[in-house]
Amino acid sequence: MVEIIPKPAPKRPLWLEILFYLGITLIIIVIGAYFGLNYLYKKDTQNIKSLEEQISKVKTPKESALKQKLTEKETKINDFSALLDGHRIDSNVFSFLGSICHPRVRFLSLNFSKSGEDFKIEIPGEAESYETLHQQLLILKAEKLIKEMKLSGISIGKEGKINFGLSLTLGPEIFKFK
Repeated sequence: MVEIIPKPAPKRPLWLEILFYLGITLIIIVIGAYFGLNYLYKKDTQNIKSLEEQISKVKTPKESALKQKLTEKETKINDFSALLDGHRIDSNVFSFLGSICHPRVRFLSLNFSKSGEDFKIEIPGEAESYETLHQQLLILKAEKLIKEMKLSGISIGKEGKINFGLSLTLGPEIFKFK
């Protein structure tokens, strides 16, 4: 049957009304916070730029002088390091030869020459016997700093001693500053 008297619309529960208005309020707050924070961000960025400009204006004379001094010191240190790396210490050869020389072998003189990266040393010497000379050669062969060794001109000299000529090729590492 058709009703002629209209019925009142059903009322929504109170908690649903509260949630609806609370949701709308939160959306308005979020939108307002977005624009507010965006405004504050731009304002703070401008403040930071102006403060950086002020700091750069205040410190420029002192900082530039200090930077220039530091740069000069750095170049001097780098130049000195390059000089030390390239410096050759020839006296290291004498301590090296002294450490590997057999007690009964005598070196008479030294002649240096350089060929490429390597250094060649000509050493005439004198040994008490062939056995002593052989022992000296074994000592030299065991040394890692000697790249090449040549023995020449073996002869019996005065008083029965063995004269010889020795040619050693040494790498550049022996001449480095330690």
